[in-house]
Amino acid sequence: MDARITRIHSKLAALPASEKAVLGPPLTEAEISAFENNHGVRLPEEFRQFLTHIGHGGYGPTYGLLPMERWVNRQTSMEQLAESFPIVPDLDIPHGPADRRESADSFAGAIRVVYRGCSDFTLLVVTGAGRGRLVEVNYEGFFAPRFHTDSDFLSWYERWLDFILTGHRNLTWFADQMSGNEAELVAALLDDERPTRRRAAAYTFITHPTPSTDLPGTLLHALTTEAHPAVRETILRALAAQGEHGRDLLTTALADPVPGIRSLAAILMTTRTPHGWRLPAHRREILSRYLANETDDSVRDSMQRALNLT
Repeated sequence: MDARITRIHSKLAALPASEKAVLGPPLTEAEISAFENNHGVRLPEEFRQFLTHIGHGGYGPTYGLLPMERWVNRQTSMEQLAESFPIVPDLDIPHGPADRRESADSFAGAIRVVYRGCSDFTLLVVTGAGRGRLVEVNYEGFFAPRFHTDSDFLSWYERWLDFILTGHRNLTWFADQMSGNEAELVAALLDDERPTRRRAAAYTFITHPTPSTDLPGTLLHALTTEAHPAVRETILRALAAQGEHGRDLLTTALADPVPGIRSLAAILMTTRTPHGWRLPAHRREILSRYLANETDDSVRDSMQRALNLT
């Protein structure tokens, strides 16, 4: 049995009662095999161990883990589930809407494990290059599928428990984040060759419960050396999450070559308070100076809105 099973049991027991961490009873090997035989697939081993040793459906991200009867739609055929999931993980950061709209009923090669509201689901890939990985999808094609960084279901579920237990400030970004302490996340942000993991590290710093005093400077260094615009955009959000010092450092991005990043930096420089929006005089002065020289109309609009908010 995987050692993570024991750890997950311990972490579930350590959760506060307010979490209402209730899982359905484990499934039997016969029940799992019946599903597999009916659909012509074998479930990833880590997921099978979770089902047989921990539980089936219940406590988990967003609205919780789905039970077996909701893993697939009634219209999903054996051929669809046995067919490879069409996307290879971690090649690049997806952006914008999906390249093609899936049918409203099925993604091939994956089962639904979490319902996230509207037409959003977390899927577990059972066939194809991403087998065993979790992937976020929208059945109406409003965004392109994006993989979680976790290597398998047990790693993904244990990360969820760790985020709860360590007090991440907000779990909204969970699907885009990754595991690790600050040193491990910094190493991924600065050195990982895959932009998907660099962005995940930056996302994690948005809610990290115990950031060091050095973190804003580290994020600034990452911002100035990062080549991928989507990663730079996320670093901006991480800087803004570090408080006023982090927002002061956003002024560096007002010279970014990508207009969307300049616009985002301008908006994030403001702070919402109980008394309204606030833009300190020194940031207002810098923003006004950049506005005078900005040639992109959309960026100028963003800068002016930031100045008008306060």
